[in-house]
Amino acid sequence: MSTCDEPNPPEIEAQFPAGSKPENRVDKVSSLCSYGMRPHVMTGLLRQLLIGHFSDPENIEEPRIRRHVETLGAWRPSDAGDNKGGILIESITRWSPNTADKRPAVLIKRNGWKWQKQTIGDIVSENLYTGSVSYAGMWEGSHTLYCLSSAGAETEFLATEVIKFLINFSPLIREQMDLFRFYVAEVGGIGEVQEVVQGYAVPVTVAYVAEEVWSLQPYAPRLKRIVFKASDLLSC
Repeated sequence: MSTCDEPNPPEIEAQFPAGSKPENRVDKVSSLCSYGMRPHVMTGLLRQLLIGHFSDPENIEEPRIRRHVETLGAWRPSDAGDNKGGILIESITRWSPNTADKRPAVLIKRNGWKWQKQTIGDIVSENLYTGSVSYAGMWEGSHTLYCLSSAGAETEFLATEVIKFLINFSPLIREQMDLFRFYVAEVGGIGEVQEVVQGYAVPVTVAYVAEEVWSLQPYAPRLKRIVFKASDLLSC
């Protein structure tokens, strides 16, 4: 899937040097939200999207990062055991510092979630016959993607590639995951990483808003508690 379905005019095509024109593609996101959005689901979603992006050098827009992946190979899982591959993409809870000095990495860290009330008591509707009550509210949260590399310039290039990818495809991510908002909220300054010798990191924070909907159904309908006796009817 490219950012534009229509082919570029010949004059636009000529602006790209031979062998350097990127082709951004994003596979359709799996249906992960049958139980609603959850923190670990968003972590897995971001990891899946980045793995798909960095698995093929033709997806990558930044020329220096694309050449890096072409030279050292595409993404490989962190438990491969050989520390080889183009880009390490992992949740920060599974990250091992001894692999960070071997190759560039994107570490995914979940930040806090905040509940946003939309109505009084979160009540949306109530069925007076069955007693069922529907509720809804919004989760407002964020994740930070730490782009790491042993070289400062390469860290900046990697962060730029991640930023452009998330911005370009944010409408599709928002639509496929049924989110109310999804956007790049902040790009932090570059800094040294203490766990890695001569390592640098740039934090990229994405924010999002997801709806939470649920219902409570009484064990027995309200009308089921109404009891008529024959003697009551006869006395009328």
